[in-house]
Amino acid sequence: MPMHKREDGWYLAYFVLPPGEYGYWIEEDGIARLDDFNPLTTYREQQEVSLLLAEDCSVPKIQVVTAEGRDDGRSRITGVFLTSSSHSPFDPSSLRAQGVGDSSYRIGRANPNTGQFVLEAQGLARGKYTWTVRAKDKDGREAEPATVSFWIQPQMQSWQDGLLYQIMVDRYLGDGGEYLTSPVTAGSRAGGTLDGVRASIENGYLESLGVTALWLSPVYLNPIEARQSPWDNHFYEGYHGYWPVESQVVDPRIGGEKALYELVETAHEHGLRVLLDIVPNHVYETNRIYVEHQGDGWFHDGPDKCICGDEPCPWSTHIETCWFTSYLPDYQWKNPEVMRHGALESLWWLRTFDLDGVRIDAVPMMPRSATRRIAHALRGSVVSNTEPFILGEIYTGGGQGGINQIRYHLGPAGLDSAFDFPLMWSLRETIAHGKGSFADVQRILEASDLSYEGSGVTMARIIGNHDTTRFLSEAQGDAARDPWKNPPLQPDEPQPYARHRMAMTAMMTLPGLPVMYYGDEVGLAGGGDPDCRRVMPRMDSLNPHQQAVLEHSRRLGRLRRCSRALHRGSLRTLRADKTTYVYVRDIKDGFPVVVAISTASSTQTLSLSSEEIAAGSYVDVLSGEVISVGDKPSAASWTLDSLRARVWVLESDPCR
Repeated sequence: MPMHKREDGWYLAYFVLPPGEYGYWIEEDGIARLDDFNPLTTYREQQEVSLLLAEDCSVPKIQVVTAEGRDDGRSRITGVFLTSSSHSPFDPSSLRAQGVGDSSYRIGRANPNTGQFVLEAQGLARGKYTWTVRAKDKDGREAEPATVSFWIQPQMQSWQDGLLYQIMVDRYLGDGGEYLTSPVTAGSRAGGTLDGVRASIENGYLESLGVTALWLSPVYLNPIEARQSPWDNHFYEGYHGYWPVESQVVDPRIGGEKALYELVETAHEHGLRVLLDIVPNHVYETNRIYVEHQGDGWFHDGPDKCICGDEPCPWSTHIETCWFTSYLPDYQWKNPEVMRHGALESLWWLRTFDLDGVRIDAVPMMPRSATRRIAHALRGSVVSNTEPFILGEIYTGGGQGGINQIRYHLGPAGLDSAFDFPLMWSLRETIAHGKGSFADVQRILEASDLSYEGSGVTMARIIGNHDTTRFLSEAQGDAARDPWKNPPLQPDEPQPYARHRMAMTAMMTLPGLPVMYYGDEVGLAGGGDPDCRRVMPRMDSLNPHQQAVLEHSRRLGRLRRCSRALHRGSLRTLRADKTTYVYVRDIKDGFPVVVAISTASSTQTLSLSSEEIAAGSYVDVLSGEVISVGDKPSAASWTLDSLRARVWVLESDPCR
C-alpha cells in the first residue's frame, strides 16, 4: 500500500485490520526494510519483519495514566475510559478497583463526558498494592481490565537506588531459616527452600545488609534424575532450576506455589522488590511443550540440531540455534507461535506471583526480537510508577568488545539492565590479582558511559555470580583448582579478605545497581561452577576475617540505601593509577561521598582540598576515622593504609 506524505514530513498509510499480529516491511525505492520507528519484529519464513499488534477496537479500554503511593498511606490512580467502536459512552457507576485478596472497593471521581477518572484510598499499610481497575460502557460492555500497582514506603524509589541480593534458592537456607549441610556432591541438591528466603527477610538479616530487592534463581519444576554435563562429564541434579520440566509449575522441593506466594507477599510487606529468573531459551527434554511440538518447528530439532561448542557447532556462529546440552531442547524463536508463547509465559509468571520484574537467562542465545517481545508484554501488563524491571544475562568478556555485545540488547524497547561483566573482569584483574590498574577500571567506566548513553540503562555491577569463580578465591589465587576434587580453601590469612572488601566497596559505591551474590557478604570462597554455589555458611562458623567482611558489607549496604549521592550522584575521579582509586559521588545536595581504595603494598600519603570536595570534617563510615578539609585552597594530607578502602561522608550527613 502506498504511503502519503503529510505536511509535517511524516508518511502515512491507513489500514483497517481485524485484531491480531501482522508482519510488514517499509519499501523505499524498491528496497524493503524494517520500520525504524517500531522496535517490535517477528519472522516470516526466517525473514525478520516489523510487527504490528492490532487491538480489538470492539471492546472498550481502560487507560491508566498515573499510579502513585505515598509514605503517609495514601494512593491515587488517574486514567481514562476509552469507548469502543460502538461509541457507547462510559458508565461512571461501573468503575471499580479491587486489590488481590481485598474485598473492599475504591470508588473515586469520574467524568461521564470525558471518561476521565480518579481513584483514591488512604490508611494503607507499608507494601506493594496491585489493583485491577474495571468499568463498563452504558450498554453494559465491560472494558478489558487494567492492572495497576503502587508502593507505600518501599525500600527504594527506583532501581538506581537499589541493592539487589542474588539467591540460589537450593543453596541458601532451609525452611524456617535453617542452615544447610553441604550436598553429597558438588552437583547435588542441598535442600534450600523459598521459605528459607522468607525467613531471612523476617529475621532482619537482609535488612541489615541494606538490601532493597531480591533476585531468585529459577523455580520451575526440574527433573529428579541427575544428568551428565558435556563440559566436565560430572553428574548434576537440577537443583539450580535451569532445566524446566514444567514451565508453569513451582518445584515442590523448594516449597511449591504456596511458598512463592508467601515469599513475595512477605517481601512486599517489608518494602522489598522481587525479581525471578526466567528461562525462555530452552526446556528439559521431558517438558510437555517439547513432547507436543517436537519436529513441528517450535524447536531447533531438525537435521541441523547441534550442541553448543561442539566442533561443527561453534558458539560464535550457532549461538541462537544450538542446544546447551543434548537434553535441553532449544526454542526456535523465529517461529511466530514460539514468539507469542514465550511472551505469554513470561507474563504468566509476572502476573501470577505479583513479581516486580525478571532476570532473563541466556539473552544472546535468542534473537534480540525475543527479548523485546518479552519486554513489551511485561511492560504492557501493568501501569506503575516503577515498571517491571527487566535484567538480562549477557555473559561477555572484557573491554570494548564486551561493552558492544551488551549495548546491542539495551534501550527503551529492550533490557533495563545487564550485568557489567567488563567492569567485573577489570576489578578482578586490578584488585584481586594486583596486575591491572585503576586507570583501566576508569577507562571501562568511561567507555561504558559513552556506549550506553541514551539507553536509559541502570547497569548491574557485580564482582561475581553463580557462573563465575568467587572473588575471594581469585584474590587468594586458588580459584582455578578443580571444583570437584580439589576445591579452593576458605583462607585463614587476611590479605584476600582485604582485597574482597575493596571490591565490595567499589561495587557498592560506583554508579549503577550493585548486585550482592549470597555469601559474598561473608567472604565465601569458591571455584568454578558448581563450587561457586556452596551452601550459605552458618554465622557462628565464620572466621574473624569473614566477620569483618560481614560488618563491612553491612556498613556499605546501610550507606547505599540511605545516600542520595550513591543513588544518582555524578562520578568525579580524583585519582586513578595502578594502585590507588579516589573518587567522589555527588548529587549537589551538600552531602557528597568520597571513596578511596588502595592496593599498594605500603601506606600512602594523599591529599584533598576544598577545590576538590566541600570543606568540612569527614568521617569514614567503615572505620570511624575523621579527616578535615579546610576552606582554603591548600590541600589537607591524610594517609591511606595498604589494602584498605575508605568511604568518607560529612559528619553532618544523616546517612553517616
